[in-house]
Amino acid sequence: MGETERELALEDLPSPPLFKLVDPEGRDVFQETEVGGERARVGALFSDRELAGEFSTGAAAHGMEDLSGLDPRELSDWGSVEVFALSGADFVLVVSERGAGLFHAGDVAQKAEEMAGEIPFPLYMFSDERGEAPLITVEVEEGEVLVAALFTSPEKARDFRERASYLDLPDSLGTIQDRDGLRRHALIARQAGAAYAVVDPASGLTEAIPIEELLEP
Repeated sequence: MGETERELALEDLPSPPLFKLVDPEGRDVFQETEVGGERARVGALFSDRELAGEFSTGAAAHGMEDLSGLDPRELSDWGSVEVFALSGADFVLVVSERGAGLFHAGDVAQKAEEMAGEIPFPLYMFSDERGEAPLITVEVEEGEVLVAALFTSPEKARDFRERASYLDLPDSLGTIQDRDGLRRHALIARQAGAAYAVVDPASGLTEAIPIEELLEP
């Protein structure tokens, strides 16, 4: 880690997607080491895939041989981060572009559980040449509903557009920076007929949020 990196606090835990390290069979790997004079198992999480790969490549040189030569594996949401933190490590090393921090695994799991119910900002949405965000028609048992699609990263938005090429979604993305921006977007979406918003839509309305909830102060 470079000299400019600082020690992260638990509040600085980067938002998913995060990346863990797995062996060729896809199993989680932990470093057996000493923490505070006691033997401990340390897992590692990274804010992006490149950081995870670089860390694993140089892990042996930093005394973390168990984490050497492993493959990054994405944890797409806070639920999967919580599962990882509870999967057998005593501590979790978190590495991001801003710095690194070593935390009790239980504290990371608790933080992930708390964050699972929060809406992560910034959010991204498709935006046409007029700056408007198109709604998506989704079929449900009762018929069809209009949905405002939101994404936690530009990559997830692009992946969705590629998979749903039949929707002819615009190439440009708009950004929602905070709760006020989300409220404004929800108001416009409701006026256009949207009943729900979906963050990182995959299929159906399993993670749908009623538009009315997003209008609450």
